[in-house]
Amino acid sequence: MRVIVAEKPSVARDIARVLGATRRAPGALEGSGVLVTWCHGHMAELEDPAFYQEHWQKWSLATLPMLPERFAVRVRKDASDQLAVLTKWLNDERTVDVVNACDAGREGELIFRYVYEIARCKRPVLRLWTSSLTDAAIQQAWSRLRPAADFDRLADAARSRAEADWLVGLNATRALTCRARDVGGSGLFPVGRVQTPTLAMIVARDREIESFVPEDYWQVKATFTGQGNSEVEEADHAPGRVGGTWRATYFLPATKESEQSEGRRQPVPQAERIANEALAQAIASAADGQRGTVEEAERRRTTEPPPLLYDLTSLQRRANQRYGLSAQQTLTIAQALYEQHKLITYPRTDARYLTPAEVPLLPGVLAGLQPLPPYTGFVAARLAAGPLNPGSRVVNAAEVGDHHAIIPTGRTPSSSGLSVDEKRIFDLVARRLLAALSEDALFDVTRLVVAVPPNPNVALDEEVTRPLRFRARGRVCRREGWRAIDPPGPSKEVDLPAVEPDDRADSSEPEAKKGQTRPPRPHNDATLLRSMETAGRQLDDDALMRALRGKGLGTPATRASILQTLVDRKFVRRAGRDLHATDAGVALIDAVCVDALKSAELTGDWEGRLSTMSEGDGPSRADFMDAVRRYVSEIVQALIDGDPPAVDPSQAGPSLGDCPACGSPVRHRGRVWSCDRGRACSFVVFETMSRRKISKTMVQQLLRDGRSKPVKGFKKKRDGSPFTAGITWDNDDQRVRFWFPDAEARESRAPVRVGQPCPKCRQGTVIRGKRALGCSRWREGCSFRTDARERAT
Repeated sequence: MRVIVAEKPSVARDIARVLGATRRAPGALEGSGVLVTWCHGHMAELEDPAFYQEHWQKWSLATLPMLPERFAVRVRKDASDQLAVLTKWLNDERTVDVVNACDAGREGELIFRYVYEIARCKRPVLRLWTSSLTDAAIQQAWSRLRPAADFDRLADAARSRAEADWLVGLNATRALTCRARDVGGSGLFPVGRVQTPTLAMIVARDREIESFVPEDYWQVKATFTGQGNSEVEEADHAPGRVGGTWRATYFLPATKESEQSEGRRQPVPQAERIANEALAQAIASAADGQRGTVEEAERRRTTEPPPLLYDLTSLQRRANQRYGLSAQQTLTIAQALYEQHKLITYPRTDARYLTPAEVPLLPGVLAGLQPLPPYTGFVAARLAAGPLNPGSRVVNAAEVGDHHAIIPTGRTPSSSGLSVDEKRIFDLVARRLLAALSEDALFDVTRLVVAVPPNPNVALDEEVTRPLRFRARGRVCRREGWRAIDPPGPSKEVDLPAVEPDDRADSSEPEAKKGQTRPPRPHNDATLLRSMETAGRQLDDDALMRALRGKGLGTPATRASILQTLVDRKFVRRAGRDLHATDAGVALIDAVCVDALKSAELTGDWEGRLSTMSEGDGPSRADFMDAVRRYVSEIVQALIDGDPPAVDPSQAGPSLGDCPACGSPVRHRGRVWSCDRGRACSFVVFETMSRRKISKTMVQQLLRDGRSKPVKGFKKKRDGSPFTAGITWDNDDQRVRFWFPDAEARESRAPVRVGQPCPKCRQGTVIRGKRALGCSRWREGCSFRTDARERAT
C-alpha cells in the first residue's frame, strides 16, 4: 500500500477522488492500492528552551545566549489526535512507501518532514509536486512522482529558517525583556527576525510624516498660442502644420529634478518650483503678453509593454490598491480559488513568469475564459490571431523557482459559486493573463519648450535665466493594446498642438499658483508589501525588483501573516487602508538598541541565502546555521552592553506603596511585584509562593504594616503538606520571607526582654512603656504589647 500525506483534508479529498481512493478509513481514504491521509497544517514545532537545558527555563541574562547543538521537534497541543492517525498509517505493516503531497513549497516540505520525523517512519518517500489542483494536474503530477531526495535542499532551507527564527527571536526577546526588567520595566519585549524590521519600517514612515514641515512654493503657468513663424511666408509652411493653444509651466533648466519614490507625494518637479512669491509674480508679469519662440518640439511614438504576470505579493498589492483588501484577505481568497474552486494555480509563488512547459496549456486556459462575457471578445480575437507565442516577458524559465506565476487553470467558474471578493481576485488574475498575451499599448509623447524674452520693464533678479522657459508635456494613447483588458487606472491625456521649432508662441494669462509640499503617505498593505519584497530598498522598476527576488523580508507565503501578527499584537493599527504603528509598536522599536535587529536589508540578505540554499546554489545548512549562531551571540552581547530600554514605570500600573528597601513605588509587573528600580533593588514578591497566589491585598499589607496577615493554602515543596503563613520584609536579609503565626504564638509565651527584636514585626525592638512592654515601631503600626510585670524578665 502506498500512503499519501496531504497538507489539508480538502486537498486529500481531491487527490483521493482522482486516484480512486473512495473507502473511508480512520482519518484517511483508501482504495486502488493507495491510502490518502492528511495533516492540519503545521502539526509540529520546535521545542521550548527548557527542553534542552533545565536552567534555560529561567529568564535571565546569565543563561544567554541559548544555542542548542541540535533542535528537537514536538507535537502541537491541538494536533496529537491526527498525528496519532498519521503515525499509525505511516508505520502500518502494509505500507510500502510514502508520498509527500503537502503544498509544493518550503512550508509544505517542512510540515511533512516534521511529521515523518516524529512518526519515526523509515519507509521510502516520493514527492508529488503540482501547481494546480485540477484533476488533470493531479493526475499528471502523480505520473511524475519524484524522489524525496530531490527536495532535500528545500527542506534544509525550511529547517534553517525555522531554527534561525527560534534563535534570534527567543534570545533577543529574552535579552531585551531582561534588560527592561533591570530598570523597572514590565511585560514582554518581543523581537522577531522578520517582524521587527517590518515594524521598524512602519515606525520610520510614521516619524517621517510626523516630523515633516510643509514648505510653500509657487509655479508660474501661462497659456501659449502657436502662430507659425512670422518670418516665413504662410505658403512656405509645411502641409499640416497648424497653430493651437496649450498651457505650459515655467521651469529652471539647470535644476535637477527630484527623484520620485514610493509613498512620497511629489507630483511637482523641483525645476518648476519657485520658493519666493515675489519672484514668481515678477516672472509671471515679465512673461505676460510676450512673444516667444518654440525652442523644442519633441515628438516620439513609444510602446508600453504589458505588465508582468502576478506573483502573490504583486497580486496582494493590486487587490489592496483597487479593492482595499488586506494582504491576509487576498491570500485567503486566493487559497480558496486554488484549493476549493480549482480556478487558479498555486498562489504562494514568487515568480512572475511561466516556463515553456505551460505554453501548450494556454489555449485550454483561454477556452475556459471565453464563455465569460467580460473576456469573450478578447479571447476570440486572440485565438483568431494565430498560434500563441508569448515572448520573454511571459516565458522565462530562469525566473521561475518552485512555481510559475499565478494564472487561471482553464476551469470556467460559475458566477453563483463565488463570493464578490473571490470574483474580484479571479478577475484580476484572468485579466492579467489576457493582458500579458496582448499587444503593446502605443502612445504619442510630446514635449514642447517655449523661450520667452522677459518684458524689459519688469525687474527680475539676476539669478533668473534669460530667456524665460516654459514647458509642456503631452501623452496620447493611439492604441490601447493590453490596456483595453487590464487598464492600470484612470489616466489623463494631454494632446499638444503640432507646432515646430522656431514657430512663434504668444503668451497670455500668466499666473503664479501657490502650492505646498506634502508629507509622505502612510504605509498601506500595498506599499508595505513592496517594501518587504525589496527589503526596504526604494525601487520602482519591476526588472530591478526581480533581481532581488528572494532577498526581501519574509516570503510571499509569510508576509501577510507577519503583517497580521503585528496587527493582532497591537503593534500596528489600521486606519482605513493606512497602517500606523501604535504607541506599543513605537516603544518596542525604540527599545531595540541594536540596529542589526531592525535592519530590513540585513534580514533580506538572510532570506536571499535561504532562497539560494533551497535552489542548491547557496550556503550549506551547516554554514548558514553557524553564521546565525555567531550573529545571535553578537546581538545578545550588544543588548547586554547597550543602554537598557527607556521604560515608563507607570505603564506597569498604579503604585501599591513604597519599597521597604529603597522607598521607590512598588507596582505589579508581569509575574512579580517589584519597585521602579527593577533588579537594581532586592525587593521582589513573586506572584506565586509555595503553590499559592499572593494577592494584591497581601502586598499592600506588607508595604503598609511590614507584613501581611496570615492565610491558608500554602504547600510545602517537600511533601505538599499545607501550612498557614504571612509574608514579611526581613530588613537584615533584605528579602521577603514567610512568617508563621504558630511560631509567634509559641514565642509569645516565652519571656520578653527589653532590647530584643520585636517578636511580631521583627523590625523594631522591645521597649518599656509606663504600663507594658511594646515595639519601638508602634508609631509605624506594630501592635505588639505585653504586660510588663507578667512577661518581662
